[in-house]
Amino acid sequence: YIKSIRLVIFDNPQSDISLANNSKILEDAYLNGINVAINVAASEGIHIDTTIFFHSENVFEIMKKASDAKSDKPNIIMGFHSSNDFLMAKAFFGDQLVLSIAASDPKLATLPANFYSLGVPDKIESNIIIQFIKEHYINTNIFITLAAESKETVDFSNLLANSYKEVSSSAAANKSEFLTEDMHIIKMDKFMTGYKPNDPIIIMPSGFSSGIALMNKIAAYLMPIKPIFITASDNWGADNLPQPAQGAYDAYHIDTLSGGRNSKDYQVFAENFEKLYHTPPKYTISYVTYRTVMSFVTALIKYPPPKELNTTQAVVWSYQQALKHDPNWFRPTEYVVYKLTPTKEVYFETLQQS
Repeated sequence: YIKSIRLVIFDNPQSDISLANNSKILEDAYLNGINVAINVAASEGIHIDTTIFFHSENVFEIMKKASDAKSDKPNIIMGFHSSNDFLMAKAFFGDQLVLSIAASDPKLATLPANFYSLGVPDKIESNIIIQFIKEHYINTNIFITLAAESKETVDFSNLLANSYKEVSSSAAANKSEFLTEDMHIIKMDKFMTGYKPNDPIIIMPSGFSSGIALMNKIAAYLMPIKPIFITASDNWGADNLPQPAQGAYDAYHIDTLSGGRNSKDYQVFAENFEKLYHTPPKYTISYVTYRTVMSFVTALIKYPPPKELNTTQAVVWSYQQALKHDPNWFRPTEYVVYKLTPTKEVYFETLQQS
């Protein structure tokens, strides 16, 4: 019986501070995925009105836009791609369904029941990285490089290091921190202290582009050693790399954001995208935002709410029924590994959590 929904989009679509010139492209790609889902919902008799509140990292701007978003009286709020933003959302928003497209921090478990993230939890992502290392690089230490300005990155690096030592009691997990804005002045001899040849280097940057820049810098320093890089940094963009991978190294990107492009669900998305835009989808973020909208559309269709509830209550009720049947509702269940070439990512393998 729910025929009309008010949706607020609340996010900072600039996922990578090193890609400021790419901001408008990513904003458009973010919204394109939502528009495709709105068209699909309309074909099911559900009309979705959207209001967009894109913001920067400025806290005062976030507070002002959060107040404006509440005034819009939405039934659903989505966005919050970072864990910090999603955790902060509790202070601004109340009884609506509040969805994150990608947040993953363990602290999300403390949020109210009407908050849910479609992001793969950090513990699962950590296990997937370790699984990949164990399958391809036996009995090695790992060397973790991390962007120190990001609390999420620091927390995840600690989780990964501790988890790796739990499953490899004789192995070491060394860490080295950097500031993204100071990457050009890193003292490499000090930065690489603890690294040994053949140790996989885990790249944990503030964004995918800055991660590639760091790989290039490390590879140049380590010559003639050919290092191994692994990153699970979210790539919102296309298969083409945001900047060239330069140097002699093997690098792998584990995509825990989208679940890859071989699923039946992705094919349905691609068909509907092409109907609307007359071109195939190019950017990963479009599929991620599409799935976020489809998660509540599907919940409403599959678990019809009691008719005495208003729209906001009904959406929350249906979504919670969906989560009772599947606690990982609409989260990726497969994780695609890409190998980096100088200019793009190419498929390497698909992982499933063991």
